[in-house]
Amino acid sequence: MPRERSFSEPDVLDMLTDAFSTHGYAGTSMALLQQATGLGKQSLYNTFGDKQSMYLQAIDCAVQRFARGAAAMQAAPDGRAAVGLYFETLIQNCASEDPAQRHCIVTSGLLEGVDDAPLNWALTSRWQATHEMLRTVVERGQHDGSIANRAPSAELADVLMALTSGLRVAVRAGRSRAQMERLVAITLGVFDKV
Repeated sequence: MPRERSFSEPDVLDMLTDAFSTHGYAGTSMALLQQATGLGKQSLYNTFGDKQSMYLQAIDCAVQRFARGAAAMQAAPDGRAAVGLYFETLIQNCASEDPAQRHCIVTSGLLEGVDDAPLNWALTSRWQATHEMLRTVVERGQHDGSIANRAPSAELADVLMALTSGLRVAVRAGRSRAQMERLVAITLGVFDKV
């Protein structure tokens, strides 16, 4: 008869996600994952599979966390307000005392250059999903009049994705919350150009 698990899989997955987000794929050893979760190697393998499988599940966990925040964007009064809410949340995460919130598993993985086809595909597809979400929000703002710039929504989303990645790097370079807010304000000024 199999032994009953004495831990919560969702809670452990959150811990795995935090470890991978903070240390990257290559920088996260099995010993570090054991330390982060308090579980033995065999328990981790039996529950989540090998390191690659754990990382893929951690990417999905991080995306689900992001989706909870992105849902609030749908309730924003217009497209511009939705973009503002996105960056407000991003800056709040970047300025957090919690290292796992300051780091994005997708951005970190792409910057790390994970050289594994399934992992690279997972990271790239999640990055493109965020781009598509921002493109849709920009298009919404163009339609409701809150974004005056009539450049193609995909190009404006490219600018927002560059800002997203730039803020993640800026916080690592020691930029303050006020400096990041100023970068966002300057960049969003492009929305006012006709």
